[in-house]
Amino acid sequence: MSLQIGGTNIRVPTPQGFTETSRRSQELWNLALAYSAGDARIIGHFVTDKDFADFEKGKTVTFKEFLLVQTPRRAESLTVTQAQFDKLRSGTVALQGDLAKRIEPRLATEIDKVSKAVSSTEGVDLKVRIGEIVPVSVDRNDPSVLTYTVLSQVGASDGKTNIDQTMVVTTAYCFVSGKVVMLTAYRHFRTPRDLQSSRTLVSSWASGLLSAN
Repeated sequence: MSLQIGGTNIRVPTPQGFTETSRRSQELWNLALAYSAGDARIIGHFVTDKDFADFEKGKTVTFKEFLLVQTPRRAESLTVTQAQFDKLRSGTVALQGDLAKRIEPRLATEIDKVSKAVSSTEGVDLKVRIGEIVPVSVDRNDPSVLTYTVLSQVGASDGKTNIDQTMVVTTAYCFVSGKVVMLTAYRHFRTPRDLQSSRTLVSSWASGLLSAN
């Protein structure tokens, strides 16, 4: 699929076994956009083919694995240089060492925005929570790609039911055609194999992105 970032066409491959929602389901795409937070703009959202098929059939689906494509809003209209991308890489790696302390001051505000957006989209009063975020690894760090993995405690409550889950989150910052493309995989954490599966998927996806452009 081709996505526009600041007037530049970026070809983003669809990982095997996934369906991109913006062109297939306005409802799922709206839900993905409701989870937008911080200074990144969501430009692509993928769910597994099985989850998408079940959703289309009207079944209740718990999306235990999904993918996002994002780009930093402040850099979207710019042609990013290698030096600027290198600075982004070094700053992101440094952040891993003190992640909770560095992001905690603004996290509550962003999560409140997400809760309100999701509540409006879903038509229910939903409170989203983010608990402890634990850096796991920097998986790749070279001039074109920085990939890292964290574990995050997330939860949600509609006043009647509370849901808490540990998520594996692997993100790749990719330097493509003068743009920064963020590929992120979210997966429910059950065993250490989920860590490796998340890393493998994002590594392959990032390599495919570079090859396609």
